[in-house]
Amino acid sequence: MSRKHRFTGRVWKFGDYIRGDSGILDFALIRDHSKPFNEKDLAANCFKNIRAEFADNVRKGDIVVAGKGFANYNHPQVSLAIKAAGIRCVLCESCEPSLVRKALNVGLPVLPVPGITRIVEDGEELEVDLEQGSIRNPKTGAALATSVLPERMLGIIEHGGVIEYLAYQKMIHGTLTRLDIGRRKAAE
Repeated sequence: MSRKHRFTGRVWKFGDYIRGDSGILDFALIRDHSKPFNEKDLAANCFKNIRAEFADNVRKGDIVVAGKGFANYNHPQVSLAIKAAGIRCVLCESCEPSLVRKALNVGLPVLPVPGITRIVEDGEELEVDLEQGSIRNPKTGAALATSVLPERMLGIIEHGGVIEYLAYQKMIHGTLTRLDIGRRKAAE
């Protein structure tokens, strides 16, 4: 098992129904159509409306634990802001499936884990093993199982996002995807 898929992190715990575009990231305030998004600005504004101390106190490798309906109504920049802030993964009671996909695109694992808010408190540590699908609170010994991530998803997370993963695949195999191979054959 890759060590990149097994880690321990300090928990930032949030409640239920934290909206993506108005709670995690005040999208209206950072939106400037004249320039691209700046990851430092996104990180500095992450969770600012909910926990003002977050940006100053978050450490690389920390974990977000949240309740039901996490990050509903979110733009892709919400996942990027969470990752840019240094968060290693998000474990929530539930979330929109689109959040899982948007976060995976930037290499941030988001896992719905029913019962997660009952086994950990803010500031405690969690041990997470994405390959085995296990989560454990070393302080209390409480543990939960979650979905085992497929090898391709683990690869995307390990390389930091979909674009980086595809670039790696092209470098190793000389092609991007099976779809790309199919397009080449159809063109011949």
